[in-house]
Amino acid sequence: MTIDGQLQRIIDELISKGIPLETAKKEFERKYVSAAVSKASGNMGRAARSLGIHRNTLRNKISLLNIRTRRDS
Repeated sequence: MTIDGQLQRIIDELISKGIPLETAKKEFERKYVSAAVSKASGNMGRAARSLGIHRNTLRNKISLLNIRTRRDS
């Protein structure tokens, strides 16, 4: 299955369950950012590069999305 097909399946499910767009976007972003940080073993510079954003932007997103990092533990 292509990424387009996978996304369409997820979108269809979210819409059928009545999930608001803002909730879906926030959860997607939280999971995506968390996965990037995890894959980079907590290295914020590497995680930010993989996401195509500045390290400071990543730190702001982590704070706004209430994402726990290894340093928080």
